[in-house]
Parts: sequence; C-alpha cells; structure tokens
Amino acid sequence: MIKLVLVDVDGTLTVDRNSYEIELSAIESLRRLEKNGIKVGLVSGNSYPVLRGLYTYFYFHGGLVAENGCIVYYNNLVRVCEPIDKSLAEKFSKLFNVVSSWQNEFKCCDLSFTPPTLSHKMIEWAKSMGLYIKTSGYAIHISKSQTGKGIGVKKLIELHNLNKSEVLGIGDSNTDIEFFQEVGIKVAVGNGDEEVKKIANYVTLNNSGKGVVEIVNKILKGELDGRN
Repeated sequence: MIKLVLVDVDGTLTVDRNSYEIELSAIESLRRLEKNGIKVGLVSGNSYPVLRGLYTYFYFHGGLVAENGCIVYYNNLVRVCEPIDKSLAEKFSKLFNVVSSWQNEFKCCDLSFTPPTLSHKMIEWAKSMGLYIKTSGYAIHISKSQTGKGIGVKKLIELHNLNKSEVLGIGDSNTDIEFFQEVGIKVAVGNGDEEVKKIANYVTLNNSGKGVVEIVNKILKGELDGRN
C-alpha cells in the first residue's frame, strides 16, 4: 500500500522540462492524495528555502529533500552531506564560463550552474576534485556527495518509519536515478530522460505535470501497485 509519494520539482511538477511554470493541476491532484491519507513530499536540487516555501504553500506533509539529497526536512531539519567550499562556485564559473545560480548563496552542500550542458572537461575536473557532478536539464550540480538524491530520500523514509515498498517516487531526469533506487515504485514522466525511463516501473503517457496528474489518478483508483 502506498503511504508516501515523493515528487521531483523541475521538469516533473512544471508544465514542461524547459519551463519554471508550475502545472497547477498537478498540485491539485497531489492535494487529493493528501486528503486521502497519502502524504506527499518534494525531492529536488533546489535550495532548502526555495523548496520549503513551495512545500509550505502547496500544503504538503510528507517532508522534503533539498540540494540533491543533502538536506532533509520532516518535522526537523537534517543535513546528511559534507558541506562544500562555496568558493568553488566562482572558480567553476570562471573556468567553464557558466553562471553561478542565485540559490548558491542559500546552499551548503550542492552548488548549481547554468546553462545545464555538461561537458567532458567538467566531468574530468569534478573527478579530479573528488566531486559529484550531474545535470538535471535545468542546471549543472556539483557536491561532495557521491550518492545524489538517494541519501536524502533514504533518510526521509527512515524518518517516516516506512518500508521503501510503501513509497512511490516521480521524476524526470538523470539526477533522479539515485532517488528511484530508494523507493519501491518508480514513475518517470513521459518526457523524462531515457535512463530514468529504463528503470521506472511506470512511464506516464503525458509529460511533466500532466504525467503527475495521470499517475495520481491511477493511485486513487487503485490501479498502481508497482507491477505495471
């Protein structure tokens, strides 16, 4: 039985993967889950202040995982990754001619940059520095954590005292792979990265936020049990 639904934000709750506009019908659907006793949480590379604001005003109650797994909130705030030297933001920006995100000022463990195109030189640089690097399609992310969103999702599920089989995750990008490894039912939206679709139990027919609406309807109808 599904007791917790964890949802990525960018590309999953938005109207498309190249948009920052939230798909309001997806939020309405997720609120329906909450009213039916299934808690909803957010999992994202965004900073804690951004994600906490969305979480609060969406009126969800399942907690959140920010900074690609490094910050967890469920009744209490927990940092599960080693802090990163923020001076790396300026160094990375100058070295690869990218823009440091305004959110980096509010982050402690995961720094992000745009445009989101990841180059071989960036990967080699990160490897030489012992850093984790990935692109979400919205931004490039670097951190000291090699476990991505997975470590934060695992911690959040522990705080709920749930088994992973009771948790469903929805995502769209390669940064959701580690996230998916920690949940029992994996759902990729229709326009998600191919790597994510390959490991998903279910791929929605609709894209991004509309795909979330689609999967919520299936959950409420009892049509999804992880074997699809």
